[in-house]
Amino acid sequence: MRRSQKENCTMLDLQSLFALKGVVAALRFYDDGSLAEAAGDLDQIDAQLAAELCYANGRIMHHNGDALATLSSIEGWPPRGWMMMSDEFSICAVAEVACFVRNREASFNDVFRGLTEISSK
Repeated sequence: MRRSQKENCTMLDLQSLFALKGVVAALRFYDDGSLAEAAGDLDQIDAQLAAELCYANGRIMHHNGDALATLSSIEGWPPRGWMMMSDEFSICAVAEVACFVRNREASFNDVFRGLTEISSK
């Protein structure tokens, strides 16, 4: 998605994601890893660092998808999203939108449904 398309998305999109049970913060980042917007319990510095981390992890996932396609000789591995899970919190991302989730409170199906809907706008 081009930067101008992303700028047309409103903060309401992130607020709706932030309103999901268990989501403690949500963010959108640009194709260079810089922060576009954030909602929730992240200060500006943490939000920027989170955007850079999510962008970098997405690039790694794309690289791994390319490697799987090469090794398996089967196309169709490009990732659209990813999840990093710890004991209490997880990061979930689809395209250029990510959120931080408290595991025991969240429905990951709802989280990824929301991420997919917002990222396609």
